Amino acid sequence: MYAFLSHTSALDVLRTIDNGGRELTPWPSEARELPRHYNSVTTQRMFKQFASEYDLAEYGITRTPVDLLVPKASQRTRGAAAHFHVWKGRIPSNSMLRLDKFLFVSTPEFVLLQMAGWHSKTDPIIDNFARELDAIRGISPVTSPDGTISPISYDNPFTWDKAQRLVGLTLVAMELMGTYRLSPPGGATRYKQQPLLSFASMEQFMQRVGRTYGRNRLCASLALAGLHSASPMETALYLMLCLPELYGGYGLPRPKLNREIPVQNHERLWTGGASITPDLLWPNINLVIEYDSDEMHGNAGPLKLARDAMRANVLSTLGYTVLRVTTRNIQSPVDVERLAHQIAVKLGMQLEDPSKELHIRRGKLHALLMRQ
Repeated sequence: MYAFLSHTSALDVLRTIDNGGRELTPWPSEARELPRHYNSVTTQRMFKQFASEYDLAEYGITRTPVDLLVPKASQRTRGAAAHFHVWKGRIPSNSMLRLDKFLFVSTPEFVLLQMAGWHSKTDPIIDNFARELDAIRGISPVTSPDGTISPISYDNPFTWDKAQRLVGLTLVAMELMGTYRLSPPGGATRYKQQPLLSFASMEQFMQRVGRTYGRNRLCASLALAGLHSASPMETALYLMLCLPELYGGYGLPRPKLNREIPVQNHERLWTGGASITPDLLWPNINLVIEYDSDEMHGNAGPLKLARDAMRANVLSTLGYTVLRVTTRNIQSPVDVERLAHQIAVKLGMQLEDPSKELHIRRGKLHALLMRQ
C-alpha cells in the first residue's frame, strides 16, 4: 500500500529530514492520478496497518491525525488517526518526494498549494466570535454609569478568518523561503538552514499545476511574503510592520531581509568581513533594524556584545540609522507600535491613529504571529 503525506504532516516531515528532502527522488515523472483503492492508504484501518510497519516519528510525524492524500472522497473513512484529503485529477509532475518504497511526501510547493485550499468551518468562527464579544463586554460594560448604552467595537469574524488563513499561509511560505525551520512538537527550531523554495520554483510549479482550487489564495500569500528571513521573530516583525491594515499590519514599505551591505575598503572601520548583513534593511533611506534574539544574545558574553556594538558603530559611520529590538520588544504590541512610528518618521510618513476595529485586529494579528 502506498501512502501520500500532505498538508501539516508533510510540512513536519520537510522540517525534520535533512535539507528538506532535496536529495530524495521526485515523483511522478509525469502528471498522473493517485493509485486507486487497495493500492494506497485510504481508510483508518489501512492507515493503522501502514503505521505499524513504518516508524513515522523517524520522519517527524508525531501528531495526529496524519494528513494523507486520496483520489476519491468515497474511498476514505473518518477517524482520529488519519485525515484524508481528496486530490481530484492528476498529481503534478515532481510534486512529491519518495521517502521509502511505499511512502511519499509532498514537496514544499505542493504543501503550500494544499494549505491554500483549506477552508474554515462556520461553527468555530461563530463560537470564537461569541467568546470575543463576551471578553469585550467584560472589559467594557455595555451600559455606562449615566444609563446610556455604549456601542461595542468588534472585528468582522468572517473577514478576520480570511485574513488569518492568508497570514498563516504566509508564515509557512516565509519559513520555507527562509533559513530557519520550526520544529514538530517537542523539538527545537533550527537555524542557518538552506531555503527549501523560492519565488522561481513556485512559479514553475504553478505553471505545471494550471488552474486549481487555492491558487488565488496562494498567489495572494506569496505577494505578502518576504525572502531570506532568518528566524520566526524576524518573520513576525516583518509581517506586523508591513502587512496592510486589512490584515492588522501597519502597512509600511517592505524592507530587505538579511541583505548584505558591502564594507570593502573600510579596513580601519571593520575587520569582520567584506560585508555586514542586517536583519531588516530599507536601502533607500539607509535604515537598519537589528534583532537581538534571546537565542543569540540571551547569554551573550563580552566578546559577542563588543562585536555587536562595533558592528552597529560601523553601520552608523557608513550613514545608516540603526534601530535595535529584542524578543521582548516584539512580544509587546505597545513596543511594536512605537517601532512602527519610529520607522514611519524615518520614511517621511505619518501613521494615523487606528480605529477601534483596526486596534482589535492588530491585537489579533500580533497574537497569531506570536503563536508560531
